[in-house]
Amino acid sequence: MTEYTPQLQAAEEKPHRKPNYVGIFLFLAIITAIEVTIAVDMPLVLIVLSVSKVILVALYYMHLKFESGIFSAVFLSPLPFVLLITVALVVALTPSVDNSAAAASLCSFW
Repeated sequence: MTEYTPQLQAAEEKPHRKPNYVGIFLFLAIITAIEVTIAVDMPLVLIVLSVSKVILVALYYMHLKFESGIFSAVFLSPLPFVLLITVALVVALTPSVDNSAAAASLCSFW
């Protein structure tokens, strides 16, 4: 009877440097401080900063940067939908005129 030994794919795996987690944490803290100071004045900038934080956390703390592209796409594919819902909420909750029709038309897009 032959013994089964799985083939390791060590030749395909590239060694990568360990990320600077403290530097990434400090960068996320700076982005958060900027978000807190401008949250009321510029909601679209707030959305862009929040999306950049989501991408940084997914890439480095979830280690998606070092995985295959398909695995990363599975986790990052809902991001456009979350962005669409967030923009609809910002439009709907803006304290100016009644924007509920604009938010409803944006949400009915899909």
